[in-house]
Amino acid sequence: MKTFKLVSLMIFHHEEHPSRLEEIPLLDGLIINKEDGENRWIVEAFMEKQYKAIFEQSIQKQDTLNLQVTITQKSNDPASLVGAVKQIKEFENSVSVLVEGKLVPSRVNMAELLLTELLDKGLEGEGLLNEFKTRIQEQKQKKAVQN
Repeated sequence: MKTFKLVSLMIFHHEEHPSRLEEIPLLDGLIINKEDGENRWIVEAFMEKQYKAIFEQSIQKQDTLNLQVTITQKSNDPASLVGAVKQIKEFENSVSVLVEGKLVPSRVNMAELLLTELLDKGLEGEGLLNEFKTRIQEQKQKKAVQN
């Protein structure tokens, strides 16, 4: 097994219209490649208690989560992981969530999500292009600052 630092965790809410990507701010986290020949991974994410409900709903619905996980550095491209919540453990000021899943080919293209969001806001033509470029540049700057 190989263990990596989890630096970013996002949940893709595909059931919503328009679909959205929600970043879960991490206090700490790790991701483990089980190296079992089946491409299974274990994610342990430590976060503030306010995010606990998202994962509890997944357990109650017996639903899988579509995650975007980034390891080692925020500047790395995220990987798509589909998995089920296996355990939620509450601490005094935080919560630990354990997810087991499989890496899958990325079905979520960040640029497509951004473009869809801007189109849903009614932007078009030159305004759409300018806002798209601005947001892409902001994301690049944000990644550069975080490293």
